[in-house]
Amino acid sequence: MTAKGALMLVVSIALAASTAPGMADSKKADKIYKVPPGKSAGTPPGLAEKPGGMPPGQYKKIYRKGEQLPSGYRWITDYDHWRLPTLLPGQGYVRYDNEVYRVARDTAIVLEAIGIVSDLMR
Repeated sequence: MTAKGALMLVVSIALAASTAPGMADSKKADKIYKVPPGKSAGTPPGLAEKPGGMPPGQYKKIYRKGEQLPSGYRWITDYDHWRLPTLLPGQGYVRYDNEVYRVARDTAIVLEAIGIVSDLMR
């Protein structure tokens, strides 16, 4: 490497190092966004007021473990058709709002969210 090439390398590294702070995040350190009570933290202000902090159309009620399904669900009895494994006594599969859940038979409390009906039918 020639002296001229070495000098150009040193100058380019020095320029890159001096411009790095200018490329940093432009947010001011003293600006603090306060999350309103009952709203989602870490989301943009426009989505903080939406349920779950998600855009409209993407939030859908999916029941999770320990929640009880409301009435209107349908029991699934043909496990082979749905490609579902057999269950322990006292458990069953139900279809509710285009979702499949494994639930306790006597209380309809969700034990596991299995998936979307269209994915299981493939």
